[in-house]
Amino acid sequence: MTLRKLVDGLFVDTDGTNGGNHGAIVLEDEVVMIDSGMIHPKSLETKEFLTKKTGLPILKLVFTHSHGDHVFGAQAFEPVSLIASAPMRQRCEDNLKGDWKIETLRNSYAPMKEERPELWEAIQDLSIRLPDTIFKTYLFLGNNEEISVKLLGGHTAGSSTIISHPHNAIFVGDLIFSGKFPYGGDPTCDPDRWIMALEEILALGLETIIPGHGPVCGLDELEIYIQALMDLRANVEDATTADMTISEFIEEGMIPKDIAEGAERFADRTLKHWFQFYG
Repeated sequence: MTLRKLVDGLFVDTDGTNGGNHGAIVLEDEVVMIDSGMIHPKSLETKEFLTKKTGLPILKLVFTHSHGDHVFGAQAFEPVSLIASAPMRQRCEDNLKGDWKIETLRNSYAPMKEERPELWEAIQDLSIRLPDTIFKTYLFLGNNEEISVKLLGGHTAGSSTIISHPHNAIFVGDLIFSGKFPYGGDPTCDPDRWIMALEEILALGLETIIPGHGPVCGLDELEIYIQALMDLRANVEDATTADMTISEFIEEGMIPKDIAEGAERFADRTLKHWFQFYG
């Protein structure tokens, strides 16, 4: 179990061994989970730890977006209210008709059977429930509205942020891959909206930023990340104008150095979408 206390009342898991980053905000009478991790037996350990540590029930789970590494662990927290933006709910509905069918998932994750046996085993009895509390733009949680949730879009059409006001902290999901090349290949990804969302987050001036992947960061790292995405966008626009291929783009070193780490994992899928978006 890799969940850790960041400060009193705020827990995070940025280890990466249970999918994307996730965490918890402790309120007066309940605990609110932010994303769920991916491997539900691991997520169950998180639930048991938080329940014992706080003496409070986990009644709500807020999703930042619909990717499996942030939502597949949700069954561990049942019974719980699942909270999501309207576009994310729609994406989940679509996924359940296609990519999230159990046989499709088993076929997709079969190549990882030996490398990630815990994930493979979790997929075998995965149960996915649609979010039941849906918001269009804003949502406030807590007796004194200590938590605010906002739909921003960008990384996906349903990407949302969650602010814990007492902690001056924000969960941003995969709007930030801290220090790494981002996955931007979702069919609903809008790079322009993504950059605008990050600029809106920067303007809030919040002290603690919990990304979807990578270590907790602050405003300095966010500024660097925004500039890197802006540079990537400009380079993609130039490349599409010049009829470059993705391979040529990579070979010419057009990926900004501040997000070059991990590019071998996501660059092809991200650039394919961004080339189409701007071409």
